Formats: sequence, C-alpha cells, structure tokens
Amino acid sequence: MGGGISPGMDMRFKSLKVFTAKLPHVTAEWNFPLVGYDTKTNILSGVILGMAKEIDGMIELYEERYNNFNVLLSGGDMHYFTRFLKKKIFADPDLIFKGLYAISEYNSKN
Repeated sequence: MGGGISPGMDMRFKSLKVFTAKLPHVTAEWNFPLVGYDTKTNILSGVILGMAKEIDGMIELYEERYNNFNVLLSGGDMHYFTRFLKKKIFADPDLIFKGLYAISEYNSKN
C-alpha cells in the first residue's frame, strides 16, 4: 500500500522566493501569529499552518476510508507544525534512521 507525497517546508519557502517577483526567502521560526502583520509572518503562517492543516485533512480522508491505521510522522521540520495538528500522532524526527538501523541489525544477525 502507499500513501501521499507533498512538498516539504523548505521547498514551500523556496518556491515562494523563486516563483514570485518580490517575496523574500523565509526560514522557519517558532513564533508567528495566525494572521501575519508583515510579509515574513504571513509566509510563516501560510506555510507552517498550511502544512498542519494539510496533514489534518489527509488524516481525515484516511479515517473516512479505513477503520484502523497508524499515522507516523518523521523528518526534521515536523516539530514546527505538529503542535498545530488536531490529532495526536506518533512523531519522531529520526524514525527513518531508527528503522534503517533496526533493519541493519536484523540483517546482520540472519
């Protein structure tokens, strides 16, 4: 079975700089308002809260289709938006590395 692929936070920030005439490149920050008061805070709100709501929407779609499933979230940027998610999910920034290590350990014993 598969899942879904969506642009990450850095790609979203970069695309606003590259594909517009005058928007600046913004990097993630913790402290930003829901309603921005300048270009930077508007971009932070749109990108970070937009990602959180996108994830919430995907979880809701999966809930409509499947009775029992797990949501695993990984990646170094997840800590910026997991606090805004409706559902509490399993989130570990090093999940992929831990999984690869476990596979490696298993394979070395067999």
